[in-house]
Amino acid sequence: MKQWNGLLKKEWVTLKWPLLVSALLGIIVMSFVPHLIANIFGLEVHVFEVVLVICFIWAGASVLAPVIALFIMLEREIKRPDVWFHSTASIFKLVGAKAFFASLIGAVGLLIPTLVLAVQHVLFSSTMATFDDLFFFGSIFIVMIFAVSIIFMSIGFFFWVIDRLMKPYLKGFSIVATIIIFLVASRLYSLFVLSELYEKLILIGPIDLMKIKNPKINVDFIYLEHAETFFYTGEIVFDIFFTFIMFIIAAVLFEKKVRL
Repeated sequence: MKQWNGLLKKEWVTLKWPLLVSALLGIIVMSFVPHLIANIFGLEVHVFEVVLVICFIWAGASVLAPVIALFIMLEREIKRPDVWFHSTASIFKLVGAKAFFASLIGAVGLLIPTLVLAVQHVLFSSTMATFDDLFFFGSIFIVMIFAVSIIFMSIGFFFWVIDRLMKPYLKGFSIVATIIIFLVASRLYSLFVLSELYEKLILIGPIDLMKIKNPKINVDFIYLEHAETFFYTGEIVFDIFFTFIMFIIAAVLFEKKVRL
């Protein structure tokens, strides 16, 4: 545990100030820019609606935060063989600490617009939607974005390692080869998702969120009724397993690059 804490502390010390500045900048932008936009352009909409749009854009962009953060941490130390070769920690701890820290960055990146949106909703008493509706559907959106960001990070790490393994042989063309491999793999995966096998084995255990929430949402005194919203237990389990396996394979291949 001490070794793990030490690895996390090292990443925090290195990235502390850029992260704090980015967080502060994000809070300022999402808190004050909507008011400036509404006043300067004389928009005939409630300022909360502008806040909502900006916060959702920020949250959507945060899907790339973990993978970008992981790339930054890996690129920073890939040129220092001693970090990997002489460390007593396993490759899973070394890379896992970076991935965990990158995930925390992504989580905080999603938490900031969520808190700003909640505060703005309370301060400006928006009638656009009730707080319960906003919280329920906003939570689903945030959880989905975070889950997708973790999947992106795992896939990104895998193909980053592939690129690094090919670079000594292909030099600058390794990135082209990696992109081609990625496109081919994406095509094969899309075919698998559309297959009957995927439907029979993966799309099982449907969960309809609308059964635990009134599908009618009051938006500016207009009722919008959502249709069935299904999540599949089998698909969730498959995505978790797929993400984990991709990360393990990438870590093993990466160890061959930096330690063997």
